[in-house]
Amino acid sequence: MDTKLFGRNQPGGLFSIIDRTAFPTGTIFWVDSTNTSNGANGAGFGRNPDAPFLTWVFALTQASAGDLIFLMPGHTETVGATGAAAVTLSLAGVETIGLGGRTLKPQILIDGFNDTFIAITAADVGVENIAFVSGHADVAKAFNVSAAGASFRRCDFLENTAAENFLICILTTNAADDMLVEDCFMYGVTQATECIEIIGACDRVTIRNNFLAGLFSVSAISATGAACLGINIDRNQIYNATTAGADLAGAVDLFAASTGMVTDNLIYLGDDTDILTSIDAGNCGRAGNLAVNEFAQEAGVAGTLAT
Repeated sequence: MDTKLFGRNQPGGLFSIIDRTAFPTGTIFWVDSTNTSNGANGAGFGRNPDAPFLTWVFALTQASAGDLIFLMPGHTETVGATGAAAVTLSLAGVETIGLGGRTLKPQILIDGFNDTFIAITAADVGVENIAFVSGHADVAKAFNVSAAGASFRRCDFLENTAAENFLICILTTNAADDMLVEDCFMYGVTQATECIEIIGACDRVTIRNNFLAGLFSVSAISATGAACLGINIDRNQIYNATTAGADLAGAVDLFAASTGMVTDNLIYLGDDTDILTSIDAGNCGRAGNLAVNEFAQEAGVAGTLAT
């Protein structure tokens, strides 16, 4: 009988029932740092949630292109390497999905050095429902993306304690076409430069429905080095409390020849930043963006109205 459910034998004779309409065709791995009684980083583990691997880093060494890694609710892990990527996501199509609600969302602490980060170097790599936390002062970036099709969904980027901060949450090279940042919560209270910085001509980037809050000296979303074509920046809430000057494009700052749409973003800027210049959208279409620079005032149109 044809069925969408697929039974898979597990190491040690266990088996699980997997819905193949919801999951990919690759191997599925499970990671849970809280299950030290039944889990281990070694042979015979990682293929069943009751006998998981203990670390994401180890799971990545066992994965192949197209595999899926689940981080169990409450999983925590610390990564860091001086002057280098602490974790490199180098297998195309590998997805890492955190399980659990807001209080049990798996957490990856990026710690020990201000020049360590997580690198995405293969196409179509995704992370979802994971909290990435800075454990050191002025960590230059949480992620460095140098491949097309990267996706960040429902992820948090947070400070561990006061003055342990990311200067940039997501930084790209010019090879990050088709990147998606969606439904993410990026929050900091320590001085930063950007929340998302796109370096080079990255086309068809989508940044939508995120909450971006901090003290950004440049802009919350910045892509000023080259034209990004077909960019979509939509329905973000942007809170930039820095007071860096009246002409700061403190919410969105794009290269002049960029194309696409910047729509329905809600913006707060520091007191001496002009809401008319809060967005520099290059050649993108603009509609529905509202900005305010006083706590007690209602937002106004972020720019000159069309006539």
